[in-house]
Amino acid sequence: MSQSDYYQVLGVPKGADADEIKQAFRNRARKLHPDVSEDPDAGKKFSELNEAYEVLSDPEKRAKYDQLGHERFVSGRPAEYASAQDIDFGDLGSIIDAMFGGARSRAGGSGGGGFGVDFGGGARPRPRRPMRGQDIRVGLRVSLSDVHHGARKRISVPSSNGPKSIEVKIPKGVKSGGKLRLRGQGMPSPMADQGGEPGDLFVVIHIEQDPRFTRIDDGLDLAVELPLSIAEATLGAKVEVPTIDGKVVTLTIPPGTASESRFRIGGHGLASADGKRGDLYAKVRIVPPSGAELTDTLRDALTEMKKLGSGSGVASANKTK
Repeated sequence: MSQSDYYQVLGVPKGADADEIKQAFRNRARKLHPDVSEDPDAGKKFSELNEAYEVLSDPEKRAKYDQLGHERFVSGRPAEYASAQDIDFGDLGSIIDAMFGGARSRAGGSGGGGFGVDFGGGARPRPRRPMRGQDIRVGLRVSLSDVHHGARKRISVPSSNGPKSIEVKIPKGVKSGGKLRLRGQGMPSPMADQGGEPGDLFVVIHIEQDPRFTRIDDGLDLAVELPLSIAEATLGAKVEVPTIDGKVVTLTIPPGTASESRFRIGGHGLASADGKRGDLYAKVRIVPPSGAELTDTLRDALTEMKKLGSGSGVASANKTK
């Protein structure tokens, strides 16, 4: 979501009327489109512009925005609502025409008030078939839990009537960078009245880093860090390991377990759309005692253990000689 005030994004005062807001959006959309702008962040800025227009062009949303302010309004949106994504637009003229009802090209010129400007500098031949609407590509961030359970997210994309909200189904096991194709959900054809078909919407999945689990090689297997005390690693123990399902499994740690050891817990990795299930690998990290945990008794025991370990090392060295 945009971090900037929506009025600043559009470049209009708070008292601007609907026509001023629409005109500001049209002017900035032409300048910020990646096909025209040399700004490397043009795609992101265009997305933020789309988000700002979506709110300020809707009287009800605008009233709520003015009442709450930017920060409270943005933070109060539903968690599943995604906006201001990286949107990859195709032909600028078709998009702007579709959003505001202009014509891409008309006999005798660019169509007056429409956005039928040819940035190539010349007239385009009339296509033999009705022109298809432009495809749109949108980036969507999801959690690792969404990948495991599957989820439904809402995204905002432009349409002939302004921004529209579309629900996207996230399949189980989807990989980062995976593309979901929603047929007919792209920009409408500027020749729809002649049978032109709308474009498609491509949703590119970006998986956020999980605080507990790491996905292994973008597959179904997961890794989790397993902290053990010196006593647990030395003497052995039964410990609980968290899973992606929100449950725990009990793992038996054998005596003398070294740091970096890995234990496989079968069937507790990610789920896939075809019913498969990966494994969970618990990686041992030995945590030394500190602070109040390090009592005099424990210190003496560790000191004695260190002496025994050193003695064994010396003995082994002498035996080798």
